[in-house]
Amino acid sequence: MSGHLQGLARRIRALRERRGLTQEDFAARCGISVSFASLLERGERSPSYETLLQVAAALQLPLYELLRLEDTQDAGVHRLETFVRSRGLSRGDVDRLLTVAEVMFNEPSARGSADSAPAPPEPARCGEPGCEKPLLARGLCAAHYHRARRRKAAGPETGGA
Repeated sequence: MSGHLQGLARRIRALRERRGLTQEDFAARCGISVSFASLLERGERSPSYETLLQVAAALQLPLYELLRLEDTQDAGVHRLETFVRSRGLSRGDVDRLLTVAEVMFNEPSARGSADSAPAPPEPARCGEPGCEKPLLARGLCAAHYHRARRRKAAGPETGGA
């Protein structure tokens, strides 16, 4: 049983720290003494149901979240949930947010496979026959573009050479 109490104690402390609360602020929000808050965070006292409700309210989360056994897999979930709730995002907004996140982190979409993702566009190539170099300007690669500029600058009066 003490293993679960120690886990709860670590979770309470981590959640308090994640919210930037001092033990004094946390204790005041819970309506408990600072020394009792310290004992809770060290796993030296077992909280009553009422105290658990006060702790959950002080940490602004539902009681079941406080009592979860593991927090390693979802360390940022509470921050995301708070973000969504504070902005009143709809289900559609959350879906769009997840789509942006999938693109940002280059993960295949849950709605489709990596095979259905559009291929990146091919770079434009030089318009001179036989030249496959990437474009610089006016449909020509750097070498052909500069040759054309020199020809044009030389003008017809010098015979174009």
